Amino acid sequence: MPTPFPSRHAAPTSWIGAANIKPTTPSAEWRCMRCDKLLGVCRDGRMHLRFARGHEYFVGFPVVATCRGCGTLNQATAPAR
Repeated sequence: MPTPFPSRHAAPTSWIGAANIKPTTPSAEWRCMRCDKLLGVCRDGRMHLRFARGHEYFVGFPVVATCRGCGTLNQATAPAR
């Protein structure tokens, strides 16, 4: 029996400022503008990125990342307010 996955919301048509970060509570998730895959989470003015095999990074802005799901280049220029 296949494992059910929660449904994804459609990507918004407008972004906050120049960054494609959708605000949530209490942190802001950064998702791919094409496939909506989670790329990082904004915490305390920095982006928290997590990769396979335990690689984790806290980076400053601007942040540029290629989506591991669809290959789209994404950019966040400032933390969500």
